[in-house]
Amino acid sequence: MLKIYHLKLKIKPLASRAKDVGLKLMALLGLTAFLILLTGTLWASEIFRGQVERVNDGDTLTLLTNDYERVKVRLYGIDAPELAQSGGEASKAALERLVRGLTVEVESIDVDRYSRQVGLVRLKDRLINLELIEEGQAWVYERYCKLASLCRSFRQAQKRARESSVGLWRESDPKPPWEFRQNHRRGGR
Repeated sequence: MLKIYHLKLKIKPLASRAKDVGLKLMALLGLTAFLILLTGTLWASEIFRGQVERVNDGDTLTLLTNDYERVKVRLYGIDAPELAQSGGEASKAALERLVRGLTVEVESIDVDRYSRQVGLVRLKDRLINLELIEEGQAWVYERYCKLASLCRSFRQAQKRARESSVGLWRESDPKPPWEFRQNHRRGGR
């Protein structure tokens, strides 16, 4: 025996269906934005502590964490002269003077292509990244400095250091490290 079913289809007017789709799409976009914000915030605020075991150069140091793990940290938003560059040794000495042997807190912002944690380095209530710029021992690394208000304060500090002719700004026309690296890679001086 063949059963025949009668299907009743409710067909909403086109405008009503478009409104439902629009609301669902807006809800989905809102949820997506919330999740991106949530994960971005959690990721950007990973904080760890460690004793500064070594200062590699003016913007990189090595920590020994409380878990006895060695972590290389690149200071976020700054670029110090290379060791082979004019001001490189002075920049390294400035960072050593500020943190060597001390326990610092690092707020990890990113991991770079060399697997270093890139972060904000704090010693109590002091932001070491900013202090190096204020002392004229590093440039603001515009290419990677993306946190708007923080980078704005970095730029203001750099302007003051330059106007005061401190650190690397004692030279009439100091060469930024990114230019030095680019010239060095090409075999230039």
